[in-house]
Amino acid sequence: MLLFLFALVVAVLGVGVYAHYNPGSQDITLRTYHFLGVPDWVPVAVAAGAMLFLFFIHAVYAGVRVRRARNGR
Repeated sequence: MLLFLFALVVAVLGVGVYAHYNPGSQDITLRTYHFLGVPDWVPVAVAAGAMLFLFFIHAVYAGVRVRRARNGR
């Protein structure tokens, strides 16, 4: 979990730096949905959040497997 916290801090700092140097906005279209004036940092934050979520799920699963192995199941 310490690695997850480190990855979270790095991602937040990275998105913050990206948002600082890219203050513009863009229009995003997903099939029938249209989002107008989305700040440039939002897609970067969503992508980083998706990767961090997968990393968190992996860390929880690995922790459960280690506990089960220690208990002899």
